[in-house]
Amino acid sequence: MSKFFIYLSVMILVVGLAGAVYLNDLEQSKAEQIGVYKAQAVKSAGSISGLVKRWRKLVVDLAKAAPMAEASEDWLVSQKSVNKELTSLALYAPNHLQIDQAKTPPLGYAGLGLLRSVETSKRSQMPEVHMRGSEGEHVAILAPVLVQKNVVAVLLATFDVNELLAQYKEMQSSSSDVLFELKQNSSVIQAVGDNAQTQSEVVAEVFIPGTRWRVSIRKAFKAFPLTAIDVLFYAGILLAITILIGVAVGVLSNQERKKALLEKVTGNHEEGGHKTLAQAVLDDKAVEDELASLAIEPAQSQTTNPIFLKEGSIEVGDEVPKSIFRAYDIRGVVDETLTESLVTKIGQAIGSEVKKAGKKKVVIGRDGRLHSLRLSGSLAKGLQASGCDVIDVGQVPTPVLYFATHHIEEATSGVMITGSHNPPEYNGLKIVIDGITLSGDSILGLYERVLNHSYEEGDGAFEKQMMLPDYIGTISADVRVGRMMKVVVDCGNGVAGEAAPMLLSTLGCEVVPLYCDIDGNFPNHHPDPSKPENLEELIQKVREEGAELGLAFDGDGDRLGVVDADGNIIWPDRQMMLYAADVLSRQAGADIIFDVKCSKNLAKEIARLGGKPVMSKTGHSLIKAKMKETNAELAGEMSGHIFFKERWYGFDDALYTAARLVEILSADFRSSTEIFAELPDSISTPELNVLMEEGENFEFIDKMLAEADFDDAKVVTIDGLRVEFMDGWGLVRASNTTPSLVLRFEADTEEALETIKNRFREMMLRVKPDIELPF
Repeated sequence: MSKFFIYLSVMILVVGLAGAVYLNDLEQSKAEQIGVYKAQAVKSAGSISGLVKRWRKLVVDLAKAAPMAEASEDWLVSQKSVNKELTSLALYAPNHLQIDQAKTPPLGYAGLGLLRSVETSKRSQMPEVHMRGSEGEHVAILAPVLVQKNVVAVLLATFDVNELLAQYKEMQSSSSDVLFELKQNSSVIQAVGDNAQTQSEVVAEVFIPGTRWRVSIRKAFKAFPLTAIDVLFYAGILLAITILIGVAVGVLSNQERKKALLEKVTGNHEEGGHKTLAQAVLDDKAVEDELASLAIEPAQSQTTNPIFLKEGSIEVGDEVPKSIFRAYDIRGVVDETLTESLVTKIGQAIGSEVKKAGKKKVVIGRDGRLHSLRLSGSLAKGLQASGCDVIDVGQVPTPVLYFATHHIEEATSGVMITGSHNPPEYNGLKIVIDGITLSGDSILGLYERVLNHSYEEGDGAFEKQMMLPDYIGTISADVRVGRMMKVVVDCGNGVAGEAAPMLLSTLGCEVVPLYCDIDGNFPNHHPDPSKPENLEELIQKVREEGAELGLAFDGDGDRLGVVDADGNIIWPDRQMMLYAADVLSRQAGADIIFDVKCSKNLAKEIARLGGKPVMSKTGHSLIKAKMKETNAELAGEMSGHIFFKERWYGFDDALYTAARLVEILSADFRSSTEIFAELPDSISTPELNVLMEEGENFEFIDKMLAEADFDDAKVVTIDGLRVEFMDGWGLVRASNTTPSLVLRFEADTEEALETIKNRFREMMLRVKPDIELPF
């Protein structure tokens, strides 16, 4: 009877395992199909974007050449005959406020709305399909005719919608079980594929750069899409596994009998003094007969030395350098202090903490460094060994990884493989567990787990999932750009090279890409926008192109650099004044956080706007913790990490920040130079660095704090030493990402700035006489 229950339990277990495997395969197959459909849609979106870009350039060029009203009719006719793509061309006075049904095509309310937008913004507008479903259906593009920056007329050009639809149909699959919908807002312009899928779920959307259009993919997936052959195949596997387990149960049963019989033999000999000799002989003979019937070979001796035993699925023996476990992330030199096997152990330690938090799913992503792919594989191995399920979102900026932890159901933990702005030989891990970005003691807790081999064990699942389209779609739905802006985007060959131009184009910007090819060698300049030398080519490009704005991203896309229309660098603390004004206009009295490196003008401006200024330690993890503590709506660091909680998720996101900046600037008729010029400014240095030996920078700061003697100033020691004088301030702190000191100075006058520098120089030389200072 007991064997029956064993077999029954085995059968239930096998069926359950088979079901789990099947469902996992089903989900993976679904994700792969959606990935294929998305790839088709992305290709189609790129083709349409190219067509629209050509049309839009034609209209803008025509608007620049448009004559005054007296010669307009002849000019319009001649231009229409030369440019065969045009179906109509018309000029309207800037104060035109009436619909005009007599025109060809008629000017309806939609066209009138675009006309007003052009007058207001003084910029061309994104194309729209008008007169849907009628004979006069067309694509409308409008551009202003400017004289000395004043709108003297508006040019309306229309194009054949069939050229757009032909381009769309040509790029889409003829698959009969999926529907691709080209949409403008909620209205469908064209649907290609299986019309029976009209009511099916939208499984993905792809936004078309430079337009308000998107491709929606509708597909109904069967819950259990099994054919007769599939059923026979799975039944065969199930039967084979059941037989194998049955044999294994039988062998284990025989082993148990053997053990009992051997104990009986031993017992007979040990207890011989209590039995008669004849009884003992009869018992031993019965045992021998039964052992023979089982045909069991004599047991062999086994090695039990611990050095021959495998510890879980993770190799042991690598050194664990404590130096890579930093204040708010893990970072080291690849193949020296940060090896693949060590990343696997760290992964299992992270997974153990995730399990401790009562969670199981972990999202992983990676930047574009040459070693990030293999380190990502090692990370996944460790996480799975802890029993966590891994969702790999691939090569994406760090903010996309953070977004995924808010967007994917039950996946509130994530790990990003990135070296951020460090040199090419570096890499590291930024870690979120159950919504909390790790820092300080939590990072050291991972070190202790690795050091003591204190891991959870299991066998987690693995899947891949695209996240970039959802990320861009979500931002596009939140941010509204008032007019088209020409923006130069410098990604420094970092991982933002794909996402940043795509996002800004989707928002309606004209994007001029600079070093947007992802290359982990960083062949052009280092991807660190906090250094003026890394912005030189961006400044030059902005001036060459006559762009309104220059944007620079660091290696993993979570830090932003900004250049105005005249090529002036707008440091993050001055950017923050603009963001604070925007946020406080809706969130009166909110806390606004900034780090110790920021200008004293920022605190004054926040207070003037009705907010509460809060100074914090430097560090993205520490800032996020401070935001949770104070419920702040906005935070920023001098390094370029900007955190919006208002309308966003509160993590550092250079791409979203760039979108919000474009939204703010595009709502104003003035140039970016004029807007930024209104913000308070002082004479200041950028961040300055002094390289040291590993750990020496922290010892230096300890000695500085002991030596500090500033009776005539306010001393702030929340992070290093910040000394605030009446006419300026100076700062020296230990970097948590590289073995170096970070310094910055600001003052009202050049003379005051030099005086503060001299005070710091004298004190630092007292602490370390041979120190080489960059000021």
